[in-house]
Amino acid sequence: MVKLNDLNFDWDALWSATEGRSYIDVQKLGVTSKVEAKKFLLAYGYDIEDPHVREEIWRIYFEAIAFLRDALLDPGEEIPSPFLARTQQSDVVKLLLDASRQSAESSSRWSCAILRVMHIISHLDNDVRYDNFRYAREQIFNRFDGLVTKIDGGRRWDFGSPGSSVELIRYFKKERKDRNSTLVKLLSKPKAMVEAIYDRIGFRFVTETKWESFQLIRQLFDSGVLSPPNIHPQRSFNTLVPTEQFRDFVEDLRHRMKTQGLSEADAMRAVRALEQDSGVSLGVARNRFTSSWYRAVQFTCRQLIVAPDPTFRFWQGVRSEIVKQPGMEEVLRQIPITLREKRTFYYPFEIQILDKESYIESIGGRSRHREYKTRQRLMARNRVLRDLF
Repeated sequence: MVKLNDLNFDWDALWSATEGRSYIDVQKLGVTSKVEAKKFLLAYGYDIEDPHVREEIWRIYFEAIAFLRDALLDPGEEIPSPFLARTQQSDVVKLLLDASRQSAESSSRWSCAILRVMHIISHLDNDVRYDNFRYAREQIFNRFDGLVTKIDGGRRWDFGSPGSSVELIRYFKKERKDRNSTLVKLLSKPKAMVEAIYDRIGFRFVTETKWESFQLIRQLFDSGVLSPPNIHPQRSFNTLVPTEQFRDFVEDLRHRMKTQGLSEADAMRAVRALEQDSGVSLGVARNRFTSSWYRAVQFTCRQLIVAPDPTFRFWQGVRSEIVKQPGMEEVLRQIPITLREKRTFYYPFEIQILDKESYIESIGGRSRHREYKTRQRLMARNRVLRDLF
């Protein structure tokens, strides 16, 4: 028997669960009362009856307002004044109720836009990797910096051990991804998730030639700074020289040098020819915001990080005081303690490798980074503010 209530589906929720549609893209929420709003928030993870939680929500709210103003609004566009202070209009319950109304009123549309940004900020702030970021950055950078030596008066670098190093004309380290850039990135793609941010930490290497770019990759493995099993299998792309083409070239060159007596000078001429041939075909952009002219090797690796556990240190101090009390040693033995002095976890970081020609193109030509960021911001703006402008 089918009851009328059996036909009351939240279609947006069902689409999210069964088809993977992002909830940011729903037209309106399904909250019809304050009771439902509080239930919605509790399921999300926030108990607004707790005053500390309410203050946290207000912090997220005002960061969302600042982000909209600084990153997404165009000159001349303004957020209505009732949303700029702690008022009844800006209370999260009111926002949820407004965002659930099918209305042409701007307050309803602004509520939707603000909640979309608040959702991303909440997930970004509660990413477990955030608390240990400084330990990850220090340990990853230390591993690389130990193999980089400045040369040519500090204008160039050598990477690797003496005698087998590769010369770099640029060496960049991304020490922290700008927060607004991270929010724009997450809002620009329907499938983007906080857990899938892999470029908070990163390196960009620029070599003179494509040949040296591949020599650098070899050095990254030979030096032990990277572990091939720790490369993310779905986060690699190569538009510099097709890997199969490069492998066939190297194996043919090895064969000719070993069996046909090909000289090193002739081998070098063959390498120069490879540089010219590989420049003919352009790679297909993996990212929809990336220009098809962008040419690089890019991949994500993960490093096992060791960080102190503050809970362990706290427990050690408390325990030393407890044992001073008579009869407490037996009580302590009955407490199951699974704390460790240090915790370990894998942290991702991104590697980009370009040759000089591709690098110049990326900063001043058809694939320059500014255009990439402009396209990304436009998509984020359209998703968040689509009902307003």
